[in-house]
Amino acid sequence: MPGQISVGSSGSVCGLFGAKLTEILLRSWESRKTAAGRVGHEVRREQLVGVLCSVALVGMFSFIPYVDWAAHLGGFLAGLVIGLVAFSFSIKTKVFVALWLAVGLAATAAFFGAVLGYMYSNVDPDNDLRDVCEYYRQFFPDYECNCQLDN
Repeated sequence: MPGQISVGSSGSVCGLFGAKLTEILLRSWESRKTAAGRVGHEVRREQLVGVLCSVALVGMFSFIPYVDWAAHLGGFLAGLVIGLVAFSFSIKTKVFVALWLAVGLAATAAFFGAVLGYMYSNVDPDNDLRDVCEYYRQFFPDYECNCQLDN
């Protein structure tokens, strides 16, 4: 959000949700013929419900003031594509490992290439944000700036 300052870890938490969702989806193809396979499938089903509820909850809170919805969406999508790379190795069939690894690498390169390309060509921060101390003084008159640049 180039017109605002935003800080926090919620975008990275959304990335973890995206990666977990990818892990659940990649491992959902495992065999259910054994007792361990059936238990694993039930555990992944419960995890899927938990992740989807968490994503829906964070999604609803993404549109209140001072919450950066773009960080949530970007983190979630980044988690999805990086999760393809990270969790492709947990697949038991070598052909599917290679397939999902290739898809994950291509998706990750395309996603980050598009995001960085857009950011460097189309996004220019407001001049008000170039001086963070003055930006905060607009909203909080008694704000005391402790910038290291002032030393």
